[in-house]
Amino acid sequence: MNGSVSEQQIAELAARSEVGSDVLGAVAQEFRRLVVANARAELAALRRMDPDRPTTGALFRLLARAGIAEMGLDRLQRWACAVHIMAQRPDRLRPGNLGQSLAAIGFTEQRLDMLLNARGSTLRDLARRTARRLANSEEAMPYRELCRLVLLDGRPDREQEAEELRIRIAQSFQRASRQNNLN
Repeated sequence: MNGSVSEQQIAELAARSEVGSDVLGAVAQEFRRLVVANARAELAALRRMDPDRPTTGALFRLLARAGIAEMGLDRLQRWACAVHIMAQRPDRLRPGNLGQSLAAIGFTEQRLDMLLNARGSTLRDLARRTARRLANSEEAMPYRELCRLVLLDGRPDREQEAEELRIRIAQSFQRASRQNNLN
C-alpha cells in the first residue's frame, strides 16, 4: 500500500455521517504541519490559487499528503475551494461552530441567507468571501462547517445532510446573535 487513499475509499469516507470529515481533518493536519514548518511560500500559493482553475502544485502536494487520490474536475474544484478556505487562516483552524463565529464578527442575517441559499459556483464564491472575512477578524476559522457546505453542494445523494447543516448553521447564528444582543 502506497499510503494513498483510493477514489472508492474517499467515497466511503464521504458516506459516513459527516461528509469528508475525516479527510477534512487530514487536510487541516497538513495545514498545521505547514504552519509549524513555516512554509510561507506553500501557504501563500494555496491562498492565492484560483479554486475554479486548480492547477497549482501546492494544492496537489497538500491533497496527496492528506491521502486524497485523483478526482474529476468538479470534485477537484470543490476540494480546491475547501483548501482555499482553510488557507485563509491556517494558523487558526478549528472545527468549531460557523454560525456562532459569523455572529461574533457581525455577519448580517442577509449575508447568512445569501450564503446558505447559494449553490454551485455562487456558493463557492460566497464561502471564499466568508472565509476571508473570518480571516480578517480575531475569530478562529471554523473550517469544518464552511468546507462541508462546499463539499456537499450539488450532491443529490447528500442533499438531506446539506440541508441539515444549513439549518444547524442558521440556528447557531440566531442563538449567538440573540446572546450577543443580550450582553
